[in-house]
Amino acid sequence: MQRFKKRNFPYRRIIGVFLILVITFLYSNFVFAFEYDDNYSISIKPKILSYKASGEPVKLTDNESARDPTWDELMIFLKEDDTDRILYRSNIFDCVDFAERLHNNAEKAGFRAAYVSVDFHDLRKGHAINAFQTTDKGLTFIDCTGPQVQLGELDSYDKVAYIEEDKEYGIVSVYYTDTPDYEFYEHRKDNQRLRGFFKSVGVVKSAHVYWEHY
Repeated sequence: MQRFKKRNFPYRRIIGVFLILVITFLYSNFVFAFEYDDNYSISIKPKILSYKASGEPVKLTDNESARDPTWDELMIFLKEDDTDRILYRSNIFDCVDFAERLHNNAEKAGFRAAYVSVDFHDLRKGHAINAFQTTDKGLTFIDCTGPQVQLGELDSYDKVAYIEEDKEYGIVSVYYTDTPDYEFYEHRKDNQRLRGFFKSVGVVKSAHVYWEHY
């Protein structure tokens, strides 16, 4: 009598192919993001799930030919851009709207920009800002959230943000700093004679930097 070998149905192979397809689908809907920590470690994060004051989701417009600016180029752009002069209204135009607008304006101007979400230990609500990888001074956080009252002609709400995990969120006017290093803020924040310092909004729990290009 002829013997027949028992053949197992290739469940493992089918399951493996299925998992590959699922991962591929999910990956196509992800963007690369830098997850902030002491070493700026890299991780993969889902697309930004932030919503503007209107309830609409954030929409970032990228420019494929955009490049990283120098520090001076970034400062010139910020001083010419009028995003910071828009009035802050929690139900009309909030920090998410500011961060979206500055990102899109920077990309349009030819500078690669990132959207940043910041969470705080002592606040339920987070904050949205931007980041630029300057070619000469490294990663620079920018907070352009505007005021609640109309600015004077020569006033500005463009600020360099100083971020380190478990430390105070620092913000200094772009007109009163020339470095993105946190040590600058830490060493000078208690000097009442120095101008350009804004009130901190809390202690940083985490910050995620989303480079939509990747």
